[in-house]
Amino acid sequence: MSKVDVYQKVTDRIVEGLQSKGLQWFRPWSGGNGQMSPINNATGKTYKGLNTLFLCIEQMEKEYEHNEWLTYKQAEASGGQVRKGESGTWIVFWNISFLDPTSSPVKYYKKMSDVPPSIRPSIRKVFSPRSWNVFNIGQCDDIEPRRKPVAPVEGIGEFTPIEKAENVYNEQYPKDNRPTLAHGGERAFYAPARHHVQMPSQETFVTNDDYYKTLFHELVHSTGHESILKRLDKVAAFGSEAYSKEELVAEIGCQFLVGLTGIQPKDDEQNSQAYINGWVKELNDKPKMALSAANKAMKAVDYIINEEEES
Repeated sequence: MSKVDVYQKVTDRIVEGLQSKGLQWFRPWSGGNGQMSPINNATGKTYKGLNTLFLCIEQMEKEYEHNEWLTYKQAEASGGQVRKGESGTWIVFWNISFLDPTSSPVKYYKKMSDVPPSIRPSIRKVFSPRSWNVFNIGQCDDIEPRRKPVAPVEGIGEFTPIEKAENVYNEQYPKDNRPTLAHGGERAFYAPARHHVQMPSQETFVTNDDYYKTLFHELVHSTGHESILKRLDKVAAFGSEAYSKEELVAEIGCQFLVGLTGIQPKDDEQNSQAYINGWVKELNDKPKMALSAANKAMKAVDYIINEEEES
């Protein structure tokens, strides 16, 4: 499958989800049914990036008991077998190559160790999306799960600190680069110049869950700081394309964190639909935007919860 086809397939999947389920489509780890992040059953490694989103949603839609996956060959090597007639789930991985822009024609290397030392300073790392299929262990015979399902997270009504949500900022966000946090005023915002998140008082929110959802949105913004993921455009004005892209990243990342912590904020359908209507058009017009925004959101979430990059 070509790079263009990968971009378009990602866009089609995201647009389809936005139109059918709105922003909740980006909430793959539901606190209500005891899901866990997807892993490869053969290696035990956790899937990252867009694959986390795709596999969690596939698990929910197909009602698989376990969020564990493997390739056809891995199932055979493990002594099992994918059942006849089962369809695989499409996921993405990034093929990394090393480009020498000084050569004519341009030359690519598979590994940095293959590059002559004399030209390494000019080498550029190139990422190209590729795809392949995996199968849930529920589609296989003779494959045992690595993990047991976790108990559902109960929703909390009155405003009291929710430990798992509190820990996102207090315990998981790396302390060396964590933004300062204060409460007061009528607005929630992130100030890049001060690397500071300002939140209204908790008591002003409809529910405690809504407070944390808003906090998560601003924390995702904070990962764009020049000292962390270097994502923020310093001159991005309200309503500009750069502003819209960053808001999309923050909303997707926020929904990931909502699902991870199991909180249940009330949805503002009117505002959500306004986001959705604008984004669906943008994503249809610019297929790369879907892949880029979702990847940036996942990198932000992985940084906040202090997860290592997928090897």
